[in-house]
Amino acid sequence: MRIISSLKSKIIISVSAILAVTIGAGTWINIGYQRAQMEGALEDNVLVIANTIERSLSNAMLDGKSNEVQHILEAVGGYHNIQEVKIFSPNGVILKSSKRGMIGRSVDPSTQKWFLEGRFKKPIKRRNEGVFSVLFPIENDDRCYRCHGSIVKLNGILTVDVSMAQTQGKVDDLSKTMFLWAFGVTAVLAISLSLFLTRFVTNPIQELIATMERAERGLEARVEVKSSDDIGSLGEAFNSLLSKLERARRRVERYHFEQMKRADRLASIGEMAAGIAHEIKNPLAGIAGVIQVLKKEMPAGEPKRAVLEEVLSQVERMDKAVRNLLSFARPPEPKMSLVDINEMIGKLLDFLAPQFAKQGIMTERKLSVGLPWLTLDPDLIQQALINIALNAIQSMPTGGKFTVETKTENPSMESSGSVSIMLADSGKGVSTENLSRIFNPFFTTRQQGTGLGLSITQRIIEQHNGEISVMSSAGKGATFVITLPYPKQGTSKQTA
Repeated sequence: MRIISSLKSKIIISVSAILAVTIGAGTWINIGYQRAQMEGALEDNVLVIANTIERSLSNAMLDGKSNEVQHILEAVGGYHNIQEVKIFSPNGVILKSSKRGMIGRSVDPSTQKWFLEGRFKKPIKRRNEGVFSVLFPIENDDRCYRCHGSIVKLNGILTVDVSMAQTQGKVDDLSKTMFLWAFGVTAVLAISLSLFLTRFVTNPIQELIATMERAERGLEARVEVKSSDDIGSLGEAFNSLLSKLERARRRVERYHFEQMKRADRLASIGEMAAGIAHEIKNPLAGIAGVIQVLKKEMPAGEPKRAVLEEVLSQVERMDKAVRNLLSFARPPEPKMSLVDINEMIGKLLDFLAPQFAKQGIMTERKLSVGLPWLTLDPDLIQQALINIALNAIQSMPTGGKFTVETKTENPSMESSGSVSIMLADSGKGVSTENLSRIFNPFFTTRQQGTGLGLSITQRIIEQHNGEISVMSSAGKGATFVITLPYPKQGTSKQTA
């Protein structure tokens, strides 16, 4: 239920339960204490009454007025708290009683037992009967010999039974009053706590929740901070968070708008580049053909032959730039097939071995065995790897080391499995400010080149549902990491 699950209800119920238990226990202890006090006072009263009756009876009998003993017992027995006053003989027969009908009968077994145990002048609580009893011995001394003789030690036992009903009634009334007071205090505290929580906790939290809901529709929403306590600090922190999110959203929108404009420009440039490339490609092919013919017709020692070779190399460079423009403007659709990635990397390194040797670059292969075959376009992936390798060669003009490593990530609950290719060089590296722009089209730090190689590489990897990232710092080389997903089940093979 929502009512029970709310923080306010949980706090009120918990605190009310604690208050009820605490106040109830205190009330119970207080009632017990008050009962003990009242019963103690009643015990003292019983002793006083019994002692007074015993003296009155002794005086009457010593004065020879034994006939007045019954009248004294009946008169005292009429006192509202006294239940019965009686005198019984040591053998348990009632000799005198405030209730005439009890004369001649035997005392109850409990009273006879207390007499035999010698429990005199001590109030005895008979809670099940609601009575306090006290026994006083009427001893036989020389003043009594003329009537009772000197043989017996006790002329009788005086018993006074005082009712506890009045005291119990007072205790019951006190218990009701105390429990009603405890219930009232608990209720007042619970209501006060509820009002306090509503004013200082629940309402601010509900306002915070409502502001969160409004913030889902627009980050302009703000919490109205009304206090300087923890709830107020929470509201201020939430407002600060919303302000930061609003500023971040505006920056993202501006960045998105700029990227959209940039994408539009790139699309226009791509279309224009594609058109220009088509116009340039055919004349370049014709120029290259004519130069090759002229080169063949010249003798080997002809000085002009070197000029033609330089012109031919520049034409080839222009042709490469045109091909990059065409590839960027109109990327081909991948033609997927199962490929052994380790075998492809091996052939690539063999193909680039002359260029590595020319630059004095050492190569190292760390190819994991047992990799699954991947579903990809071998020509496009080879182009992507060549672009990275050529960048590495250009970053190490005086030699260095180029390392290619492959490893696999097995399928798990979070991932379907993938193969990672790490290509690391010991070249100049990439500065921190340029690292975020390294995959941008037309971005280059060299005087020559179109700046499209890595942009095309990123597009190729994304066409294969993969990811590419780079780790680098100036002067410490660069490491490109390509992650390609496992093929679908039933289409994979294992690298031998």
